[in-house]
Amino acid sequence: MTFRNENSKRVHDTLVSSLATEYEKRGYSVKADHIGYPHGRPPEVYGCIPDVAAYKDGRLCIIAEAETCDTIGDIDTQRQWSAFSQSTYSFEVIVPKSCLQDAKQQASVWGITVGNWWYV
Repeated sequence: MTFRNENSKRVHDTLVSSLATEYEKRGYSVKADHIGYPHGRPPEVYGCIPDVAAYKDGRLCIIAEAETCDTIGDIDTQRQWSAFSQSTYSFEVIVPKSCLQDAKQQASVWGITVGNWWYV
């Protein structure tokens, strides 16, 4: 499990909240981890809990991870991204804009396909 300092935790929670809100605007039902979301936490996928899960017509469609600049290269991030990218769901990632290219590069190094990149 990745441990974040208080600033990193605030950024992470803001990313999770931003993505959950965006999915809801697009008509999805959403579950989100870490932020006390009213619809609960996402389900476990290959032994990991995604930060956000988006559902359409009651069916899980998208799982997403929020990463801060300081967690992009973590072994825990690699484990989660690898698990989620192997699932049958669309795997998406949100990061701060300042580290978007680093995140894309890291995914490439790890051989992980991300269906959609988001940034704030």
